[in-house]
Amino acid sequence: MSRVLGPRQPVTASASTPGWIVLGACWVLVIPVFVVWAGARIAAAIGGGHVRGFGITFVIDVAGRHTRAAWPGVPTPLVIACTAVIAAVAAAVCWTIWVLAAPRLMHAPDDPVAALARHRRRHAKLTLGSTAARAAQLRPSLHSRRPGNISADDAGIMLGDLLRPGQPPGPALYASWEETELDFMGPRAGKTTGRAIPLLVSAPGAVVATSNKADLWAATSVIREARGQVWLFDPCHITYQRQGFWWDTLDGIDGVETAHRLASHFVLTVEDPAKRELWGPAAQTLLTALFLAAATAGRTLNDVAKWLDQPANPAPASLLEQAGFMNLASSLLGTQNGAHETRDGIYETARTAAKALRDDEVMKWVTPQPGLPRFDPGSFPASTDALYLLSESRSYAAPLIAAMTDLVMRAAVRRAQQSGGRLDPPLLVVLDEAANICRIADLPDLYSYLGSHGICPVTILQSYEQGTTVWGESGMAALWGAATIKLIGAGVDSPRLGREVSDLVGPHDVPVRSLGLGESRGITENISLRQQPILHAADIRAFEPGTALLLASGIRPARIRLRTWFTGPRRAEIESHVARAIELIKAGASGDTVLR
Repeated sequence: MSRVLGPRQPVTASASTPGWIVLGACWVLVIPVFVVWAGARIAAAIGGGHVRGFGITFVIDVAGRHTRAAWPGVPTPLVIACTAVIAAVAAAVCWTIWVLAAPRLMHAPDDPVAALARHRRRHAKLTLGSTAARAAQLRPSLHSRRPGNISADDAGIMLGDLLRPGQPPGPALYASWEETELDFMGPRAGKTTGRAIPLLVSAPGAVVATSNKADLWAATSVIREARGQVWLFDPCHITYQRQGFWWDTLDGIDGVETAHRLASHFVLTVEDPAKRELWGPAAQTLLTALFLAAATAGRTLNDVAKWLDQPANPAPASLLEQAGFMNLASSLLGTQNGAHETRDGIYETARTAAKALRDDEVMKWVTPQPGLPRFDPGSFPASTDALYLLSESRSYAAPLIAAMTDLVMRAAVRRAQQSGGRLDPPLLVVLDEAANICRIADLPDLYSYLGSHGICPVTILQSYEQGTTVWGESGMAALWGAATIKLIGAGVDSPRLGREVSDLVGPHDVPVRSLGLGESRGITENISLRQQPILHAADIRAFEPGTALLLASGIRPARIRLRTWFTGPRRAEIESHVARAIELIKAGASGDTVLR
């Protein structure tokens, strides 16, 4: 008869631990006296004299401070000096042994942190030195600088500190300026405090950040003002700050393709999946025609809103014909003159998608406003400015945030191509709440080449399923595959994601004890190995807030601790900015005059 007892316990959990503690206590009393005796022998060899043999008599003499009896003729100061040297060397040797052995002695062999930390040497390409060397190759402005002289902010994107068993976290891991990142984190898991805020504070170039709360703007806007202009797009009055600019949504719409991209951001916000699948493509074609007609004729989105309410209005088709878009004009006329049921279904879906055009507060941000500067997406990527795009989840302004983000990224690609292939400094795009307020239809396709142009997107989702509702199964799979850096943080309750990540992390060998009971040999103990997942889905779900699993292309997975802003060197500065921003929000909410 035999019984499997499971993974072998660490030394500290063994039943023999009390005996080892007693034995260690005895040696603790003996070793110091032996070190003194050895120091006296060395001193005698150096300065002459005699040392009594090691034993009870020597111990009594030393304890009674009878040094002349313990080492006659040997200078006591020399004995003390030699003893100190021996003690220092012994302490250094013991500490080195402890550092090497502690992870194995203090942690169970099935500890996932210990299992993943075995591959820490393979993470060398993510350390600051390697990332800085890569930055010197990627960024022309750093070509003449040695990697050791490149700051962490210029080198790359901070990911976190590698978790190691029995030791403080470290070293710090960074992503280079050619990576694209996808994060999965639940509420209060550190996505703002540990990712968005630190990224915006450290980014050397222009930044775009989306959010449905004011905390990101509150913590970083003043810091970004010291580097460039801050553009705050807040049609939902989340921060209660006065409007500081306007943006011409139709600027740059010069063809069917650009108009079609703009229309896709609106159609993707239709919440009814059945309506979106049935009428969505036709509604997108209709919006494409209306946007292009308005753009080529110097009209505004106000005109598009009126045309949507007048299905039989011939003006947009006439404007398209005058601009030379005959096929699109014919398609629009076909929709207008089609069966009433079909036409009404298409127009109603288009009106639902373009509901932002019904909100006067939103329209103030995308139509000319005398006295306010106009935002230019084309020049933004070459600056060190910051663009904050705030909106309540699934609000009327969501498609405009997606359109603005997409326009800036496409402008950055053109700027990179004009500069020889890459932006320098890079453009950082932090898409928090991307599935709710920044639905870019072809984001999975953009991920496949943005990094090679010096454009680093960081998309933050709460679950895998949240992404599939926006981009579908194939689109979300493409986004997952194109992201070269993936962080799985705390609060992810997706069983599917947990199982798939567990498979990607892989198994490891765990020693298992087996006890056997025989008639002749009595109780026997055998040790065998079994393979089990390093991380079960339940382990991934139970991640501690502020920690994450790092999946980087070509590198073994690693557990890391995120560097939150309130543990960093700029904590006091950011806290003061947050306090000031809170006062501004309070003043704006109460109707008082707000001046930045």
